Amino acid sequence: MKKILLSIFTLAVLSVNAQTTLTTAVDFTAKDIDGNTFNLFNKLDEGKYVFIDFFFTNCGPCQNTAPKLHEAFITYGANSPSAQMYFVSINRDDNNATMHTWESTYMNTTGPYPRGISGTEGSATGGPQTFSATYGVNAYPTMILIAPNRQVVEQDIWPISTAADFAPFFAAHGINPNPAGINNVVINNNLSVYPSPAKDQLTINSIGNKLNGVRLIDMLGNVVLNQNFDKAQQSKTLDIANLSTGIYFAEVRINNTELVIKKFVKE
Repeated sequence: MKKILLSIFTLAVLSVNAQTTLTTAVDFTAKDIDGNTFNLFNKLDEGKYVFIDFFFTNCGPCQNTAPKLHEAFITYGANSPSAQMYFVSINRDDNNATMHTWESTYMNTTGPYPRGISGTEGSATGGPQTFSATYGVNAYPTMILIAPNRQVVEQDIWPISTAADFAPFFAAHGINPNPAGINNVVINNNLSVYPSPAKDQLTINSIGNKLNGVRLIDMLGNVVLNQNFDKAQQSKTLDIANLSTGIYFAEVRINNTELVIKKFVKE
């Protein structure tokens, strides 16, 4: 459950519902933890949704949520040019070095990560920033979603027990999974990938479409299998016995022009 700090002088916490008080986004410009400039409205003007995670590093619920957030970040494109949504993490009161440690400790040891903005070095001039106050956030984590028209369409994305819990919030706005580096993704309910979990073999089956090839992509966007089909067919079984246990995406090329993404679990 989310926690709110009673004061800077005490460790006592109270359970509250965290959310922004805004329905329309307020623009801000920041220096990220790598020294690059980020402007919210510029990113929205690219036609992207912007997901913002307000947190601080000693927050227990923030620490528990971080790996699930990282998984969602990868699932929805890892801030790649083709992604519909751009992820930003805004820290309350820690510095850049602490933020880097946070990412490798609680998100993933090697990255990539959402755009990180620290509390003490995250303003446009590289000093303290007050973006949590701007958005009326006083409980952590508070995760929100801003549409390209600058409306705050999700004021409080919660509860999050697994990475899959993000999906309904995003799907409500037409945001679909799009692993890093994948383009031209289409929705096709006539294509299935099974079983899931899969052990040694994975079958791709299509109704009314011709399969031309497939790439299997892990959660970090690495291509672990790339296979073209010499003759277009409606069903294909792949040998995945050598893949490590984990979550993968099958990027299936159909009809020579379109890609369909299906998620599966390798046991």
